[in-house]
Amino acid sequence: MFASICCTSLTLQISYQKAAEGLNDMPSIRAVSLIGVPQKDVTFDSRTSTITLKLSAILENGLKPELELSDGAEVVSGLLPDNTIDLASYRLCNPTAEKQIFLRISDGSENSTYILQIVQTGKLKVISEIRDLTFSRKTKRLEMSLQVEILYTNPSITTLIFTNLATGASALINADAACLNSCKSTALNQLIFPLGSPIEHDLTPGTYSIAFNGLEFPQKLITTE
Repeated sequence: MFASICCTSLTLQISYQKAAEGLNDMPSIRAVSLIGVPQKDVTFDSRTSTITLKLSAILENGLKPELELSDGAEVVSGLLPDNTIDLASYRLCNPTAEKQIFLRISDGSENSTYILQIVQTGKLKVISEIRDLTFSRKTKRLEMSLQVEILYTNPSITTLIFTNLATGASALINADAACLNSCKSTALNQLIFPLGSPIEHDLTPGTYSIAFNGLEFPQKLITTE
């Protein structure tokens, strides 16, 4: 069993790293908006090259910017193939690690690098979804996907609690205080738990409730031989 990664009300700050001299000669972002995000929730300070963005609790269709760039400039890294901002570094389940996203702009001869930082606000919330999960002990691997609000706040989940609905017995799953939760760029608003052997010894056949950090999910886990 192992742990890897995480993550909606949040603030996104983009700080532009560039020298004061030759400012007008460098490739730059002149204006920004984001599809599906009200403009009142987007603030752009051209003097400090900072964009502040407030998101709703659920991120819809990714974070896709519409950028007005200086002549000849284009984004060369920092976006996924579908042109949404890559939030992968904010899925790392390590609250003490420095989280940064680099958005690089180039005009073919000069490059500018923007540093994107997310300031955490709000707490993780359960999305009421009735969709039971299944686990066959023969596979020795369980990957759970749970729908949540306010995902992009780097939650740290070190213990999962599975309670057998028939017997009332609970199985506590942990990995010596290591983070259990993970996320994927293609799985918006979803906490993912990749659990491997000896998970098949901890969960005997039956139907279990799923809980962690004081949250209980409507989904049930059905375990079979």
